[in-house]
Amino acid sequence: MWILFFAFAITSCSAAEFSSRPTNVSLLLLHFTNEATKGPVVLAPFGLWSMMAGVSFGAHGGTKREIFRAFLLLTDRKKFSEQYKNLTDVLFQVNMTGVEVSNNNYFFVDKNILIYPDFREILTNDYNSIFKTFDFQNPILSADRANSLLRNTNKRTSYIFHSDDFKDSTIVMANVIFFKGYWSTPFNMSNTAREMVSSFDGKRGNVDMMHISAKIRSSHMESMKATVTELPYGNDEKYCMLLLFPDANVSIKDMYRNFERVTFRDIFTKLQRDEDEFGLKDIDVKLPKFVKRSKLQLHKPFNDMGIYDAFEPNDAAFGRISNEPIYIETIEHNVIVSVTESGTVAYGSTPGIIAKLPTVQENEVMPPFSFFIIEKSTATVIFGGIF
Repeated sequence: MWILFFAFAITSCSAAEFSSRPTNVSLLLLHFTNEATKGPVVLAPFGLWSMMAGVSFGAHGGTKREIFRAFLLLTDRKKFSEQYKNLTDVLFQVNMTGVEVSNNNYFFVDKNILIYPDFREILTNDYNSIFKTFDFQNPILSADRANSLLRNTNKRTSYIFHSDDFKDSTIVMANVIFFKGYWSTPFNMSNTAREMVSSFDGKRGNVDMMHISAKIRSSHMESMKATVTELPYGNDEKYCMLLLFPDANVSIKDMYRNFERVTFRDIFTKLQRDEDEFGLKDIDVKLPKFVKRSKLQLHKPFNDMGIYDAFEPNDAAFGRISNEPIYIETIEHNVIVSVTESGTVAYGSTPGIIAKLPTVQENEVMPPFSFFIIEKSTATVIFGGIF
């Protein structure tokens, strides 16, 4: 028996301090996924962290230790759940002007499988998961009911599940995470122009390059070997896209490696210090207009992070979920990020498309840079990408 995972690309410790856990995991996930794909990638790491946090409390023994170490979880479930709720309350506020963001977890179970009440209670109470029982012997009806549920709870969701997703499965977990933000200072469409760029591997091609001249926080950061630029969203600038462009003759991998000793708080501190010292000045910012899709199998990146037993039928220990033998068969992660002159739309889906994107073709060539969609007060990464 196995679990089919879908990740859609939506105490005394403060939310800001606790957020270093998912943020550090985000950096690792992006790194190992970029290494596995050997090319540009976009990811919704908070959704993955949220999903694995929930399932971790159904594990025990070596399986639990591997998941807890890889995803930087707390062994004290009550304390972790309190801090998780504090963090998600900050991240996913409903009343924001210019920004829409959501994160939802789902747990679908075959009617013939007994799930322990304690685990079900953890998912529904501590992780705000929606728990439903279907007849997986009728995969067409199960897929239809799952899609109907997701449409009712995610207004931008249409078709996601296919009947094949429920064949030979006993449990299907899903995480849907969504972000839509309008730039606080939008780019002028009339300034967008075709420009020749080179990718990380030397390929050359044209992109629609957006241009803006505005009072924006941007600094050169020697410790990152990069120029860091903050593009805020909405009226309150609670969320931002943080852009990192490597210095000349510095590879994107070498720049990214500097996260071993530099945190996002260090970056925001540098930006604030420079603003305090020099004031905000008009600067010219260039950013490609792009759509990037990633359809990923995350078995290898999870292995690289130290998770092995959970994928092995003879080694997986999820005895706190059910008395049935359970293991993780696959973790699929689909993400789409669209960046235009007006703002950003980011979400994921498996196995289908969950919303219509602006009519922008996916870029074949992109200049080397990294981006992160971040909630600033907690420095939590919701989406990220490496080109």
